[in-house]
Amino acid sequence: MLINTERLIIRDFQHKDKENLMKIIWQKDVIRFMKDWSENSTVKGRLSGYIDWLQTQKDSKDIYENKRYAVTLKETDELIGMVGMGLEDTLNEVEMAYFIDEDHVGNGYATEALRALYEWCISVSDIPYMILTIDCENIASCKVAEKAQFKLFEKRTPIGHNQPNMESDSYFYYRKYR
Repeated sequence: MLINTERLIIRDFQHKDKENLMKIIWQKDVIRFMKDWSENSTVKGRLSGYIDWLQTQKDSKDIYENKRYAVTLKETDELIGMVGMGLEDTLNEVEMAYFIDEDHVGNGYATEALRALYEWCISVSDIPYMILTIDCENIASCKVAEKAQFKLFEKRTPIGHNQPNMESDSYFYYRKYR
């Protein structure tokens, strides 16, 4: 998959991305709000296996499969983050996800990447909407969602189970319709 935006390229992960990806997934806010990335990358070589697995899906346009894509700067192809989508098991809806290198936050890259992937997903499927679930503590991510025209649907507090990757007991549930 390849998407060009004004400043970014969204593409399949490549093995050359491993070093930057490892740096990013161990940054404070990624560990805080998407800890499964760092928890699943403690074993040497695990990122190589993950990238190999992602490569097996690179021609698929099934947005229900969990896919993650590299977000790179157009001018340098430097990896600065991740954007992805897939079926959220507990909600049975297609959810989008993203993170950006702390050295590049505040420049609108997450919003640009999220918008571009959303448009691609809508163009290759008949899905009526996509969702974001964002920890109530993650104010910066809520701002990205709103800038990308996702609408806050409700605040949710799961009863009887903890949401994976959530710091607080509640999360904001956003939707964006076609």
